[in-house]
Amino acid sequence: MSRRGMTLALSLAGAAALAAPAAAGAYWGEGASIVSASLARQEQADDSSQFAAVSGDGRYVALQTRARNFFADDDPDPEGQFRAGGVFRRDLGGTGAMELVADGDLRTEVGSALVRRGAQSPSVSSDGRFVAFATAQALVPGDGNGAIDVYVRDMAVPVRSPGAFDLVSARDGGDTAAAYDPPGTPRPGLDPGSDVTRGAAISADGRHVAFRTVAESDLPARPGTDTPADQVLVRDRTLNSTTLVTRASSGGAAVGGATGPARISADGSTVTWTGRNAAAQATFLNGESTEPSIPYYLWRRVADGPAALTRRITGVADVDDPGCLPGSSITLDSTATGPCYGPLTEPEAAIGADITGLLPTLSADGRRVAFLTGSGPRPNATTPAGLDLWVTDMSPGVSRKAGSRELTRDSQSGDVETSGAISSVSSSPDGRHLGVVTLRSQFVFGALTQVGSRRAVADARELYVIDVDARRIERAVLGAGGTDVNQSIETAVTLSEGANRLAFTSDATNLFFGDANDRSDAFAVTRQPEPRPAPPPRPVAPPPGANLEEDLGTGEEDELDVAVRRRRDGNVELTVAAPAVGSIKAVARGRVGVRRGRRGKTRTIATVLTRSRAAGRVRLVLKPVRRYRREVRRRRKVAARVAVAFVASKGGKRLSASRRVTFGVKAQRKRRRR
Repeated sequence: MSRRGMTLALSLAGAAALAAPAAAGAYWGEGASIVSASLARQEQADDSSQFAAVSGDGRYVALQTRARNFFADDDPDPEGQFRAGGVFRRDLGGTGAMELVADGDLRTEVGSALVRRGAQSPSVSSDGRFVAFATAQALVPGDGNGAIDVYVRDMAVPVRSPGAFDLVSARDGGDTAAAYDPPGTPRPGLDPGSDVTRGAAISADGRHVAFRTVAESDLPARPGTDTPADQVLVRDRTLNSTTLVTRASSGGAAVGGATGPARISADGSTVTWTGRNAAAQATFLNGESTEPSIPYYLWRRVADGPAALTRRITGVADVDDPGCLPGSSITLDSTATGPCYGPLTEPEAAIGADITGLLPTLSADGRRVAFLTGSGPRPNATTPAGLDLWVTDMSPGVSRKAGSRELTRDSQSGDVETSGAISSVSSSPDGRHLGVVTLRSQFVFGALTQVGSRRAVADARELYVIDVDARRIERAVLGAGGTDVNQSIETAVTLSEGANRLAFTSDATNLFFGDANDRSDAFAVTRQPEPRPAPPPRPVAPPPGANLEEDLGTGEEDELDVAVRRRRDGNVELTVAAPAVGSIKAVARGRVGVRRGRRGKTRTIATVLTRSRAAGRVRLVLKPVRRYRREVRRRRKVAARVAVAFVASKGGKRLSASRRVTFGVKAQRKRRRR
């Protein structure tokens, strides 16, 4: 099958499927490869996936999911409780393995009450070996505070072995967990402590991790120290040092205000975050508002030591302009110009544009920054309708005006196609490529050249990739067959080096053939070689006696011949008449959770995937997934409908069928006495 990501079989086949060249004329190809699926079990996730962080080399994806069918058979849930998924790492290379990073939320079997917060918000090092995340599970002996802490998992060490986990939210100079003073009554396993920003927290080599405190703590110093909540800190895992980032510009005291996300650059030198109390950390001019509640994008080069200054990324003022002398003043006039005026008419958090949950991107050295703002360019009396994209250069000696460049601007028309807000921005580790998620389908400003196809109706968020140096923007995700995706792309997107691979989550069901779990899944798309015009094919006569594979035509839907038989072991056997070489997938869905008269919900009970190596009959055995086997045994009979699909390897023709089946052990007939 020539098109990438059209079937679950090809999606689970590892790097071979992910690296397949796209069809001519499609730079990113068609469809996507599913990440939230187990190659060993040949199963999709049985619950939703929230986030996918791709490694810099593009081989691994750290996946946050609620799925329960990825745990190993010899790794059972605690008695009377269950783990609601967790963080897993999927190898998109040769093995395709799905490995547990850390357990997810722990809940009770009865009532599903939350017992302990589990692993969430993963970030992954460039080679995929180290995964940073936050969890309330005590994973090292020194963690006894009962609160949420930050860890790094070394995937080279088995998950239940000593040395697999390294505590990041620890006091400076050691590996003892922080002490927190959570608000309200203590709730071990649920109390806030420290947190990380998903996909942004770890350096490329895994040595440095940026995190923030959510509760009052004794970080970074020593026991008995009261540090207010909402601080950004950086942990050097080699030196066991914990450094405070949110410091006052004079005196170095902890000022906090980091109520938004934080990011560290790939080389570990630079941190950017969205925070308040900006005037206590960065230089402001006379006439500017110093209201501490206003959020700003803040930037600091921690590699330069305690003397490093915190800087605003851009804004109304330009304190980096050599012509702006200390003690200068400005007025809040959007049309005023001069050396002390910055590139924006208003602060980044312009009226009507909330940046609290947004985060700028960083290049590998921390110098190139991309960010979203609701402010317009100076001088300009109009206010944009939503968030738009800018890039800036934070190198020494570069003013905010000289370093900042506007990449997108809404058309002010109010129509979604040209004025829809951009929801998020992410970047490749080198900073050259940006990924933006937006409802906007046309970019009319002119700073970027839009190439490729456009969405027919702007009714779902799409993922676009921007080559900043080439000034080009292109839609990166298409449905299987080149159609528009039928559901939005979620805003949290990650890019590998050179944007060669993108990872994201979506509720879309047309990204590959056979999506059957009715849940948000994690996907990956791979950058394809630039298409070249193909020369017209030369007809070649087949050699005498060649055993040619049947050409199945243009892909029209036909009925597939399927026979059904219930086996004595309670499973269902299908016999499929495959017309040629191709892939066969069967998905059985039925009502489960039926008890005491309740109808239960329709769920995927069983999935099986195989290939026909020639025309002929192929047998498939549908076994209920582990999660529902007990219910099948209890009820003795569970009805379901199975959808069977065949896709030919040559020609791409599809055939399908639907049959009613019954899982459960047959009742034994009593022998008649003679």
